Amino acid sequence: NNWYMDPTEFLARRVPGYADLDGDERQAIAEFSLLWPAVEGTILGTDAKPRSLAQIGITLRDAGRLDMARFAEPLAYFRERYWRDGDFTPEYDGLHTGKYNAANRKLVIDALSSQPQLPEDTLAGLLLVVYRLRNNLFHGVKWAYGIRGQINNFMQACAVLMAVMELYPHQN
Repeated sequence: NNWYMDPTEFLARRVPGYADLDGDERQAIAEFSLLWPAVEGTILGTDAKPRSLAQIGITLRDAGRLDMARFAEPLAYFRERYWRDGDFTPEYDGLHTGKYNAANRKLVIDALSSQPQLPEDTLAGLLLVVYRLRNNLFHGVKWAYGIRGQINNFMQACAVLMAVMELYPHQN
């Protein structure tokens, strides 16, 4: 097919910064781009909003399936990335959590700063971080600065999404 070009090759030619990504970075972005809609379609009923994300932890808790150990590594990663020495890191501004209402911002802040909270609220805060990564990727914010340096963000976000899918009770 003469009209078809490999999308990766096309992006490398047309999108600033994409050609600079290595194969692992491209793979992490692609995997996240597949996992997010899978979670949205199978768990969120195509209604990915902070409210529906917060409901995931409640559903897992009520089903006796909220295993926070499954989220320990991604949570530790995002805490280290966005909260150090009692304050936000410069990277935190890039999440754009200011778009959240006060209650959702509090969930994120409490989860990242290790404030005591219910496990379902910690998971909600973690999922809201992943949601911001999703919005920043899918709405172009990450592309505006060349998207480099995001591999660990997307790998940890994928770990969160896969754990949610594995723990979530099957729908009939």
